[in-house]
Amino acid sequence: MPQGVQIRELRGVQVLAQCQGMMTFTELAFVPSDPLVPFTDRLRLAVAAYLARFKGSSRKHTESDLRCYLTWCAEHGLDPLAAQRPHLELYIRWMQEIRRFKPSTVSRRFSVTAGFYRTCAIDGIMEHSLAEHVRRPRCPPSRPRWVHPPAVRGPAHRRPGIAEPM
Repeated sequence: MPQGVQIRELRGVQVLAQCQGMMTFTELAFVPSDPLVPFTDRLRLAVAAYLARFKGSSRKHTESDLRCYLTWCAEHGLDPLAAQRPHLELYIRWMQEIRRFKPSTVSRRFSVTAGFYRTCAIDGIMEHSLAEHVRRPRCPPSRPRWVHPPAVRGPAHRRPGIAEPM
């Protein structure tokens, strides 16, 4: 294990602390860089660039969803910037089969991961987005909360007091 990398225990699982602490932009400047682990600086920069696109509660929820993916990568000893498409499909299967998230949750969390890789491609950190050709889980369409009733224009549905033309 490289020098300067700390391990924390989270729900009984050891997780690299750098994946947990790199999420807030304000802390980014105070994290010392480790020359022996060059990918962590690139990862911190990529995460900060992606999260900078959001504000308020959207940022907080996006940060949480991205943290889930980065923690999964740390648990599997995977550098997120060295991941390949099959890793992303394994992450989706893990959310579906191990964590048993609902399809809408899997879709939302993977959308955050896909957005992260799209931003990495835009910023030149990666050649192309890894998530571009990942098969996304089917998510049933959400139904509207209130639907207008169909317009029925028969004589039985006219307002009372209106006479029929003869």
